[in-house]
Amino acid sequence: MQKMRRALFSAILLLAIVPSSPTYAASEHGPKLVSGAPVRHTLVSCATNTAEALTCIESVAVIEKPGEVPIVGKLTGRKIPSGNDSRMGDSERPVLAANGATEISVTPGNYEEWTFIKADGTSAKSGDVIVFSEFQPHKATWCWSASQCTSNREEYTVPLQSSRGPDTWKNNDDFAFVVTIRAPKTFEFGEVSGSAKNASVVYGKDLSDFKGVAMRQMIATFSPIATARGEQTGGGAPPERATFTTYNANIWIYGLNNDITQFLGPCAKLGGVQVVSNAMHSVDPVWDPATETIKVRLETPHLKPDGELNLGYLEIRIPRKSAICMWGFDLDGSIKASVSITYDDGSAPSVATVIGKRVENDYLIITSGFHFSSPNLAVKITQVAATPSATPTPVAKVEVAPKKKITISCAKGKTTRKVTGQTPVCPKGYTLKY
Repeated sequence: MQKMRRALFSAILLLAIVPSSPTYAASEHGPKLVSGAPVRHTLVSCATNTAEALTCIESVAVIEKPGEVPIVGKLTGRKIPSGNDSRMGDSERPVLAANGATEISVTPGNYEEWTFIKADGTSAKSGDVIVFSEFQPHKATWCWSASQCTSNREEYTVPLQSSRGPDTWKNNDDFAFVVTIRAPKTFEFGEVSGSAKNASVVYGKDLSDFKGVAMRQMIATFSPIATARGEQTGGGAPPERATFTTYNANIWIYGLNNDITQFLGPCAKLGGVQVVSNAMHSVDPVWDPATETIKVRLETPHLKPDGELNLGYLEIRIPRKSAICMWGFDLDGSIKASVSITYDDGSAPSVATVIGKRVENDYLIITSGFHFSSPNLAVKITQVAATPSATPTPVAKVEVAPKKKITISCAKGKTTRKVTGQTPVCPKGYTLKY
């Protein structure tokens, strides 16, 4: 299963890296369409959704710096063909086959380019962006080899690339993109993964029904990240040294009907666990009930193209409801995150920095500084016991005997007065008589 998932990830990654390749060899293996079943297709703007696909992109925006107002993009009109791969189409329309059965018309789809113009008329620093996005509904069969097919690949893919070239986002770590998708309410995401950072996928407002189907917004926010890459085939180990670096932003949003989400155990149905990194490949997160950890395996070259040590970055966002299910306590109390790192070859991990913090209804864990090529990371949240207050030392009660009253005699001329008390004093004008 792990090799199968790696092979699938490699296939998707190839698409994300070279999506503008002019041709794809049509595969004889897929998809094996079931009569009336939906088909994987490219995701286009709702404004140009001439095929009336159920789901489409409502908007794409860029935030150049944290806290700034998003710059909403507009379509340039440029379309990038997905190639000749008949597994991808831009239509969900069924057509009537010769035998009277309802089949699917599959045509090569297109990706679209977006541009971002500021209020002053200048272009955003991000430049134009190509959204290589696709959607595969539940029960659309996908085959990546003759013997490896599945109809449980419910997912959105949202890879972004700059039209200006591969190094455009190299020194722009502050960029964040916001992709808003019109999605059916029946799609509930169980997991998010990819090569990105600052990632967050949330549901937005409800939308009007489309073709009788309840719809809502799904809003994905994420930033580009530098990822060292090299050739890795057949589920083998990554190369020791990367051959190139990409600065793109790619995420995959897996629905609850996707087989991948089952590895998160019984809490997977609650959905919402999000895992992104700067790794070339990541094996899907797995819940280990014995250690109460989420285990993640990352794979990428040990060295950057220039020979410098390639240091890792891992970001995990865990919803509050999932944390309660997995660890049995709420995020409201005092908690901390811990990450243990091991390697198959037994090498010792470099010092890793772990940051854990509450972000609205999620708990965000960021780990960085560890080395590649194939670390196994186990992430755990623990509840910090409150420091008990010091018990006061008993103080012995000392009984103090009351002072005795005494009587004194006070004289004023021939007049004498007696005054009684614990500390008697003669009245004004009187003197003590001895």
